[in-house]
Amino acid sequence: MTIHETKAGNYRVEVFFPKNVRDILANGESRFRKTVPTKAEAQRLEREIQTKIETVTQTGTDRVMSIKGEISFKDFYETLWLPLYEAGGSGRIRTIPTKATVEQTKNIFRLHLLPLFGSYSLTYLNEHNQFVMQELAILGEQYANIKTIKSYVGQLFDVAEAADFIEVNRIAKILRFINAPKKKRLHDKRVAEGEALTADELIAWIDAARTDLDSGKLSEEEYLLFVLTLNLGDRKSESYGLRWRYVDLENGYIYVMNALNKHKELGPTKGHKQTKIEVPEFIVELLQQWKEHQADELASVGITKLDGEQFVFTYTDNRGHMNQPLHADFLNYRLNSIEKRHPTLRHAYPHKLRHTYSTLALEGGATMEAISAALTHSDVTTTRIYVNTPDIVSLTTNNMFAKRIAEARAKAEAKEMASHLS
Repeated sequence: MTIHETKAGNYRVEVFFPKNVRDILANGESRFRKTVPTKAEAQRLEREIQTKIETVTQTGTDRVMSIKGEISFKDFYETLWLPLYEAGGSGRIRTIPTKATVEQTKNIFRLHLLPLFGSYSLTYLNEHNQFVMQELAILGEQYANIKTIKSYVGQLFDVAEAADFIEVNRIAKILRFINAPKKKRLHDKRVAEGEALTADELIAWIDAARTDLDSGKLSEEEYLLFVLTLNLGDRKSESYGLRWRYVDLENGYIYVMNALNKHKELGPTKGHKQTKIEVPEFIVELLQQWKEHQADELASVGITKLDGEQFVFTYTDNRGHMNQPLHADFLNYRLNSIEKRHPTLRHAYPHKLRHTYSTLALEGGATMEAISAALTHSDVTTTRIYVNTPDIVSLTTNNMFAKRIAEARAKAEAKEMASHLS
């Protein structure tokens, strides 16, 4: 048995199983390998594996695990895995998930995993991993984000193994064979249709929004939200989370510091990045006008004590509550309403505006690195997914190529002339 520290600062436990316990503890494998974040956890895991080996060697089985493993998938999820997940202890990365992430995870189990596996025991599922593989493969045809489901299934059986409900996680091996056919089909469809608007298509959208503003079918605030999100290239949640304290009208900057989640709670931006963005003068003017008009509108209903924490964009909900943070689909609904009034527009949604921003910026001459910084990506590789246009090679590159050939040709001709003269 050995424990090695990895380059990432984690600890890898590696244990060789005697032949007589492999079928029971290791699904026929000759050794156990697992990486954990701390040395203490690695040492505890090493002791647990040794105890299991000794027990099976002496008795030929692990009766305690057999009994514990009869717990249903649903009961184990609700009583053990979910509390551990909410505390940030179920995956390799020990971080506490946000309220929005927990809600999304619960929905995935409620809608997909519990209907499939909820009534089966952990032992049955672990020993019939082909059944699990077939069910997940079918789900992958219907549900695009199968990668997340695979992750949760793997985590749940990892916890079951660590807590001695099963001898070894036999599900982990089959998860890598589950593909994401629906996600691939959707991706191919988006690529075929184009994930970004062309310059002409975007102009049509901007003109339509302006027409609706002038006719009173789009409010000043709604028009500004559309134009600002488009010109910042940010995520709609970041526009929703913008507060006046982070709008520098005097110097023409916006600081993207937070995002508003679907529960209308402020949190960090994706990647926990904070970005200072210089904005065009016409947007500064729109923001200045809206700040004054917003204050007047709120004052008319008795809301006068505004400060830097005031959201730039708010709405009145269906219960009549005013000055509320925007709900998650606010911009989607406004884009849909514009599209209905102007049926010749090509279909668009908030994230498509982000693809459009990056694509047209590249076509306009921006570098991939500059676009990546504007989109607050951690890696240019991610940015390339957003840029839906071939790499642009101007004549500048070809001119450099031709210049180098010309230099070589001139040098060769000079050398030949010198040889003739001599």
